[in-house]
Amino acid sequence: FQAEDGIRDLVRSRGLGDVYKRQVNSDTKVIGVSMFGTMINVLTAPSETMESIVNEFNWKQALYPITLLMSLAIISGIILSDQIADIQWDQIEKSISNNSNIPEEQKGEILSNQYDRIYGQSNSWAGMATYISMAMSWPIRIAFWTLFAMIAANLFLGGGGSYAKIFTIASFAYLPSLAEYIIKTPIQYLSDNTMIYTGLGVLGIGEQGEFLNSFLNGIDLFAFWRVYIMAIGLSFLYGKTTKTSLIAMVALWLFGLIFFSGLGAFFAGFSN
Repeated sequence: FQAEDGIRDLVRSRGLGDVYKRQVNSDTKVIGVSMFGTMINVLTAPSETMESIVNEFNWKQALYPITLLMSLAIISGIILSDQIADIQWDQIEKSISNNSNIPEEQKGEILSNQYDRIYGQSNSWAGMATYISMAMSWPIRIAFWTLFAMIAANLFLGGGGSYAKIFTIASFAYLPSLAEYIIKTPIQYLSDNTMIYTGLGVLGIGEQGEFLNSFLNGIDLFAFWRVYIMAIGLSFLYGKTTKTSLIAMVALWLFGLIFFSGLGAFFAGFSN
């Protein structure tokens, strides 16, 4: 309705993050929800929120989801430190034991040193380096995904979307990984098992490192969720339908899975 001072009532957002909107005076222009509310809305009302992010573009917004992802990566790494150490030891033990270039009499000494490095008191610095690398993997991953998404979008959706805008969209599109951390980390800790699947990896087809196994592991609920939000953001940036953008992003996603699964299987076979 029309208020006496001529200010119209605000239309309520449909996202759950609406509760985090800041109160403003009637003579102050409402810019939008708080950043925390925006990140919640990306998950609960992605269409409206991604439209706002695209229309009110500010590359600095990308720093918020990236920082949160990096923080949760470190927290998850600390919680699962024992499981991570076990994985590292299994990989090192298998690599050294199967290496024909190392004399048998030296393997025991090397394995002993590596065991002390991973599980010993001197592991504090190595553990910190592991946590940092886990955190840094997020901006690197988002940066590469942005590059490939920009090439695919400019090629198949038309136009010339800038890297900065697509990087910002991609940063928010990776927010489902927050939910993945929150859901998986407690389960991994309580079950003492880091191999928790939320996709076709649960079928357990193939051996670890094989092409089919890696490919099926990549067909994951949270991965598709990220692709879906990315497609929504690009649909507003390029002025296309969500369906058209989704087809382009799913095609890129599957191509990436095939490529990297094949590459991983090649190197796994080469090392053996």
